[in-house]
Amino acid sequence: MRVSVVIPAFNEEKLLGGTLQAIHAACIAFTEAGWSSEIIVCDNNSSDRTGELALAAGAKVVREPVNQIARARNTGAAAATGDWLIFVDADSQPSRELFADVVEVIRS
Repeated sequence: MRVSVVIPAFNEEKLLGGTLQAIHAACIAFTEAGWSSEIIVCDNNSSDRTGELALAAGAKVVREPVNQIARARNTGAAAATGDWLIFVDADSQPSRELFADVVEVIRS
């Protein structure tokens, strides 16, 4: 099983680093389940260093030039290779426990 975590982001350089740290830590739940995961940031035409910081944090970065959240989500989803997609806002802090709950829901 593979899970893709997709993050649409517009000018999120101040908060994205913490979000990506939290997601990396939360993805341990997928590893513990024997699954793989990937993190995709869709840079939605940012004028700051959002994409650059996401790359440095180990995320796959795709770009959507039209500023619209639905387009950013769809562009991120199109780049995903997972069997399941999880969409997370760029200012969120998902926990390992939350992703462990996701594992259980998917298994059920």
